Amino acid sequence: MGDVWSVVSALSSALGTVVVIVAGFFGYSQIKEARHARHIHLLLSFQDKYHSPEARSFRHRLLAGEFGPPEQFDPAGLGADDFHSFWQLHDQLEVLGVLVERHLLEFDLVLACFHRSPPRVWEAIEPYIRKRRTEASPLEGQNFEKLVRRYRDSPALPDQYWERRSVL
Repeated sequence: MGDVWSVVSALSSALGTVVVIVAGFFGYSQIKEARHARHIHLLLSFQDKYHSPEARSFRHRLLAGEFGPPEQFDPAGLGADDFHSFWQLHDQLEVLGVLVERHLLEFDLVLACFHRSPPRVWEAIEPYIRKRRTEASPLEGQNFEKLVRRYRDSPALPDQYWERRSVL
């Protein structure tokens, strides 16, 4: 009788171990799935605001040079609506950079959805942001700049991409 209970005990332990392992894999898959859902939710939320007609219009005007060349760009000379649109655009791209930097959003998703805009916007406003770092805050636009560096380092964007700056 003692041997039977030993076998039952061993089987019970083995079955318990299998259940714990299966539960662990299930838990891991649920965490992974939740992470993907969070990334998609963040990306769609950002995209909704970033591609609104007003935001798209302002970006197009900025990239077309309507506000002057990058070295002369100064939001202080803009009207109230354009001033707000500029800072909203800058802040959105700064937040996008923070999300990528903190691994709350995968860079590959950002690259797939916003493959042209962030580097182009950075080129249009970089001199102004660098000036703001000396006059206002040394942290101005740092996460946005890090995001653009990731674009520049990405093997998905060949040299020909960077030569197409004049294409809107």
